[in-house]
Amino acid sequence: MTEKYTLTSALFHWMTAGLIIALFIIGWGMVDLPRGPERSANFALHKSLGLSVLVLSVFRVIWRLRYPAPDYPPQVSRWKIRVARIVHALFYVALFLQPLSGYISSSFSGYKTRWFGLPLPHWGYRDLPLNEFFTDVHVASSMVLCALILLHVLGAISHLFARDGLFMRMLPFGKAK
Repeated sequence: MTEKYTLTSALFHWMTAGLIIALFIIGWGMVDLPRGPERSANFALHKSLGLSVLVLSVFRVIWRLRYPAPDYPPQVSRWKIRVARIVHALFYVALFLQPLSGYISSSFSGYKTRWFGLPLPHWGYRDLPLNEFFTDVHVASSMVLCALILLHVLGAISHLFARDGLFMRMLPFGKAK
């Protein structure tokens, strides 16, 4: 039987996935909105959810250090394991780079950042070239994150069809094969 992730690991995974889906939906829509209260509310929500991903990622790393991922079963080929490890490592980089680049961009936009209404330190200043640079980093890393998500989903689907038990081990319910 393939060992499952802990319930906490699975919940971290699915909460992060849900937040990222929401962030992409809000992020892609908010930039085309005309200036006004709706646009401001979407930006505020996007920032709050993005910072939530950052906080959740810190907890994920702490949890992962304490409870490492289960081993792969012997029938999984070495190249698939290598690709999975690279994709997961890049996910962790992206889960920190995305919200940090967004927060830094916001710090140079001239607007203060709040986390669900709670004011955060405003250590930046209005600097449009720096704001634009970190916005470009934020957008570029979002495209990398999209590619990683696609690879991750394709890998998960391949394990579902392979019936090797790997797909079920991240679900918070059911048993791994």
